[in-house]
Amino acid sequence: MTPTRPFLAASLTLTVPLALLFAACGDGTPSKDPASGNKQAATGPTCVSLDTTPVGLAVLDYITAADPHPQRFLSAVGTDSALPDDGFKTLQDKGPTYFYTSDPKGQAQVKAKLESAGPYASMLVVYKGKIEAENGNAVTVTLGGHYVGGEHEGKVAPVRQITVRCDSTGWRLPKPITPPAKSAAPATADSAGKP
Repeated sequence: MTPTRPFLAASLTLTVPLALLFAACGDGTPSKDPASGNKQAATGPTCVSLDTTPVGLAVLDYITAADPHPQRFLSAVGTDSALPDDGFKTLQDKGPTYFYTSDPKGQAQVKAKLESAGPYASMLVVYKGKIEAENGNAVTVTLGGHYVGGEHEGKVAPVRQITVRCDSTGWRLPKPITPPAKSAAPATADSAGKP
């Protein structure tokens, strides 16, 4: 007995797309054949992506090297100087973080909040853009900033260009992050606390 046409058509409709899907997917192992076009398998992982991981690493380097060392952070809001998400998250991971607007009334409110919390160095970190090179495997992030409130009010932090590169393990700074040398003055009860 031969299959009827509707049964044959239905089975071909299901079988052909599945066969094409399996052929397109392969077995999941990267090809070692350089002629196959799988350059990623030959050169290792690539960091090119839409994330902002290099910005987060650059922000960490920037605030770690800042002098005086900031204990609280501000990020511009509503401007092109605002940090991308990974940069802002880095600030939040390192200490209390506040949004800082361009509105003088809003700035006064933030300064009052900072003053009421204690005399801790507070830095506004300003994003000045990034430039990609080496097919996206090197990103140079430009950051600047200044201190807000307290004894360091208005002190400008130098603008720095920090290059983050992709290696076989992911995004890395070319050198380890090193904080500035600490002063030899002993800590007092007022300055030894955390915000």
